[in-house]
Amino acid sequence: MKKMRFSFMKCFCRIKSVRRSLTFWVVLGLMVPALNSAAGNDEVLPLTLDHAIEIALSENPMIKIADREIERVDYSLRTARNALLPSLNAEGNFSRNFKKQVMYLPDGIFGPGSGGAMEMGFDNSYTAGLTASLPLFSYSIYQNIRLTEHDVALAIESARASRVNMVSEVRKAYFGLLLAADSYRVMSQSMENAEKNLEDVRKMFNQGMVAEYDLIRSEVQVRNLRPSLLQARNGVRMAELMVRVLLGIDEGVVIVTEDDLESYNEGSLLHANSAGLDLTNNPDLRQLNLEINRMHTQFQVIRAQRFPTLAAFGNFQYMTQANDFRFSNYQWANPIMAGIQLQIPVFNGFSIRNQEQQVSIGIEQMQMQMEYMDRNIQMQLQNAYNEMETAFDQIESNREGVRQAERGYVIAQTRYQTGSGTFLELNDAEMALTQAHLNLNQSLYDFLTAESDYRRIIGMDDVANH
Repeated sequence: MKKMRFSFMKCFCRIKSVRRSLTFWVVLGLMVPALNSAAGNDEVLPLTLDHAIEIALSENPMIKIADREIERVDYSLRTARNALLPSLNAEGNFSRNFKKQVMYLPDGIFGPGSGGAMEMGFDNSYTAGLTASLPLFSYSIYQNIRLTEHDVALAIESARASRVNMVSEVRKAYFGLLLAADSYRVMSQSMENAEKNLEDVRKMFNQGMVAEYDLIRSEVQVRNLRPSLLQARNGVRMAELMVRVLLGIDEGVVIVTEDDLESYNEGSLLHANSAGLDLTNNPDLRQLNLEINRMHTQFQVIRAQRFPTLAAFGNFQYMTQANDFRFSNYQWANPIMAGIQLQIPVFNGFSIRNQEQQVSIGIEQMQMQMEYMDRNIQMQLQNAYNEMETAFDQIESNREGVRQAERGYVIAQTRYQTGSGTFLELNDAEMALTQAHLNLNQSLYDFLTAESDYRRIIGMDDVANH
C-alpha cells in the first residue's frame, strides 16, 4: 500500500509541476476571464487537444499582443520607406516693420545733402510659398529600411515563438488533466474493488468461513484507499483549473475531455525523428540569428554616415511689400528656384569609427552566444528524445504488467472465494493491479510531455498546424 500511495503521490507531484511551469503572465492575463463565470446554467464543453490548442491560440492575450506587435513594426517599415518619397511643404508669412532697417550712405553720394542714414523696406511684408525636396541618393535611407525589415522579421518570429510555447504549455496542461482523470478512475476502480471485497469478506465472516483478521484487513484497506481517492479527485480539480486558466474558460463551463492518454499514438514522432535532430526551426535560435542579421545591418546604417547624400529641392514664392493695406493695389512677385544639394561628410571626430567598433563587438558577442545556445539546445533536444525513448520502452512493459496484474487479480479473487487462497494474496493482487495501471498512465504521460518538449524545441507546433 505504501508503494502504491508513493506512486500516486509521484503522479500528483508531476501534475503540480505542470502547474508551476505555467508562467506568471499567463495566469495573470487569463485569470480575469476565468472569473467571469456564468451564473445558473452550466454549459458543457467537449474538449480535445486540438480544440484546446485552437482556443488558446485565439483567446490568449499574449498571442494577441504578439500579433499587434507585427502590425506596429509594419507601420514602422512604411514610415522608413516614406523617406524615399518627395516632401512638399507650404508656408505663409506676414511681418510688420515697426522700425525699419537703416543703411548708411556716404555724404554727397547722390549730390549735395545726400547720404547719411536711409530707411529700407516697407511697413508690411507678405510671403507665401511652397518648398519641395526629393532624396536622389541616400545610402542611410536604404539601410534604415533594411533595418526595419529585420524588425518585422523579428516580430513575426517572436509571434511564432509565442505560439510554439503556448501550444507546448497547453499540451502539457491537457495531458496533466488526462493523467489526473485516468489516475482518479484507477483509484475509483481500486476503491470499488476494495469495497466489493469488503462486502464479500463480511458475508463470509458472518457465515464463519473466514477469520476476523480478514474482515479487519478489508476494512483497513478501504480506509487506506479513501485519502488517495480524495487526493486524486483534488488532482483533477487542480489540473482542470490550469486548463481553464490557459484557455480562459469560465467556471460555469463544464469541461468534458473526449479522449484519454491511451488515445494518442505514441512513438510516431519518435520513429520519424530517430535519424537526426534538426534545430532549423527552433524559435530561440531563429530569433538570435535574426538579431545577428539585424546588427550587421545596423553596422551598415552607421557606415552609411560616411557616404555623400544627394537631394533635389525647389522653391516657389508669392510675395509683396507695401506701406498700406490696400490689397488691390499690391504688386506681387513670384520667384521660382530649383537646385540639387550634395553633402559630403569630411570629418566628424572619429565618432562613426567608434560606433562601428561598438556594433562589431556586439556582433561577436551574439555569435558566441549563438554557439553556446546551440550546444545547450542540442543537449535539451537529445535529453527530450532520450526521455521519449525511455518512456516508450516503459509503456510496452507497463502494458504487459497491466495484463498480468489483471489476470493475477482474477486468479487471487477466485482462490480466495474457493478458500484455497488468503486475503493477503487478494490484497497484494489488488495493490499490484492498481500500481500497474498507475505506472502505465505515468509512462504515457511521461512520453507525451517529453514529446511536447521535443516539439517545442524543434519548433514543430505553430499556427500553420493549428
